[in-house]
Amino acid sequence: MNKFSSVLAAAGLLVVSTSRAQFAGSVVAYTQGSGVAAGYNNPNTAVGAPTAFIGYQNADPFNPPYQAGDIVGLGAGGSLTLQFDTPIQNMAAHPFGLDFIIFGHAGFNENFDNETATDGSLFTGGTSTVRVSVSADGTTFYALNPLLTPGVDGLFPTDASGNPFLPVNPALTAADFAGKNLAGIRTLYAGSAGGAGFDLAWAVDGSNQSMALSYVKYLRLEGLSGTAYIDAVSVVPEPATWTFALVGGMLTWQVRRKK
Repeated sequence: MNKFSSVLAAAGLLVVSTSRAQFAGSVVAYTQGSGVAAGYNNPNTAVGAPTAFIGYQNADPFNPPYQAGDIVGLGAGGSLTLQFDTPIQNMAAHPFGLDFIIFGHAGFNENFDNETATDGSLFTGGTSTVRVSVSADGTTFYALNPLLTPGVDGLFPTDASGNPFLPVNPALTAADFAGKNLAGIRTLYAGSAGGAGFDLAWAVDGSNQSMALSYVKYLRLEGLSGTAYIDAVSVVPEPATWTFALVGGMLTWQVRRKK
């Protein structure tokens, strides 16, 4: 994160786009796949903003979304295709060059220093392999290079106090969170709400050749092994559209839209 963004986060200024920042708008297709827990088969839970309130408190990296009304399962052999009303733009100027963020249900273990911090491991999530593909027209899809993509439903667990349109620094690893309590995790998140960030520049064709995609409007997730649970997908806004709002450390996405 650059110095300007860091200062904003420290001051409690949350960055919100008025025209570009948005979430997945509709479900095109869904196949559950194997291994999904009973009841976690409503794909519309992946539409709209990440879950903020989990029934007894706001979501944080130790207390992630977990209810069937908040997340949808994606097992081996399953797939989920989402459409966006506003295109995801491929822009190097986005924070860390990342263009969209996928939120899951992963959570950090509290098993370090008498359960006051994490050792960096996850008690849920982080065990699946998911192919991420994108498309401009909903017909021709290009996979994102699996050698570059982070895991879906792994790092970084959702934090409702952060900005869902701001990616976490992708250079961070689980080891960086070892020994960190909630305040320490939020310091590393630097104002982000977590989630796994992806770059459209990672798109490749069937011959593994890079594809220069300027934008996409469709996202397909395919379960290859294990089970992932998907909460939401946010679009990183164009830098020119970002505006600033002081909202006392809370985001408007904390009222989760339900389907």
